[in-house]
Order: sequence, then C-alpha cells, then structure tokens
Amino acid sequence: ECPARLPHLVGGECTCMSGYTASSDACTEIDECATNTDNCHAQATCTNVAGSFNCTCNAGYSGNGVTCTDDDECALGTDVCDQFATCTNTAGSYTCACTTAGYAGDGLYCADVNECTLNTHNCHADGTCINTYGGFNCTCQSGYSGNGTWCVDIDECSNSTLNNCYDT
Repeated sequence: ECPARLPHLVGGECTCMSGYTASSDACTEIDECATNTDNCHAQATCTNVAGSFNCTCNAGYSGNGVTCTDDDECALGTDVCDQFATCTNTAGSYTCACTTAGYAGDGLYCADVNECTLNTHNCHADGTCINTYGGFNCTCQSGYSGNGTWCVDIDECSNSTLNNCYDT
C-alpha cells in the first residue's frame, strides 16, 4: 500500500517521478551530478535541480553542456593580448606573449624596450643611440661620418668646404 501523501509520485501510483528513487515511505531526489549519472561533457559543469540536472559548458568552451567545444579566443578576437603580443589558443583559454622585437612584458601589456638606456644597441662609440618604438637608430656624432654603427672621423682641414681655413 502506498502512503497517502507522498510527493513526486506519478499519478498517485507507487512509482516515483523521473529523477527520484523510492524508499520505504518517500520518493527521494537523485543527485545525478554527485552520483555521476549525468551526461555532461568533461568540460561542463553539472548542476543538480529537482528531479533532473543541467549541464553548462565551462568558460572558454561553447555548446549545450552535453557537447562542448573549445573557443579559439585568438581567432574570435576576444583575447585581450597587447597589440605587440602573439595570442596562442589553449584548451579553454589562451596565452599572450610579447613577440614583437623591441617590446617586453607579460603579453597583456608590452612596453617598448629602450635599447639605448640598456646599452643593448650596436651603435659605434662615436655614434649616438636614439630610441624608437620597438627599436633604435644610430647616427654619427658631429665631426664623424658613417651609418651610426660605424663612424669615421672627418678631416675638416683637408676639405676646404668643411673649414674656415684660408691660405694666406
């Protein structure tokens, strides 16, 4: 004989509704998430609800919870990498790395490297280093000629257009 007032019975019969199991005097809700009887994807979160469960894809994945696929944030343009960084898709996420020459940082922010201050330039000893965004330029100091990475002394005395010397 069924107890007269059991919740979750089907049509007053001694059968519990789906998602419930019968005990001696009641229908007890089954936690499909805790008993691993759900069909959620490995990259989804199971949430128990009365008589059933819901599956929701984890962050970085899209789908209905039963099927989840990795979101390629790099291809979708939803990453927050710096403009001077490279975005690399990973399972459920992405990484950023500063890969543009002349810039350094964590990938979310890439700052210009001042090669002149760090003395990592290749300017000649008689040249001047000028920092630029992402690089540097070398110029020869006054009285020298060359491309800045090599400089030679100009002999002003041997060239009359470069001196104020007069033959008297």
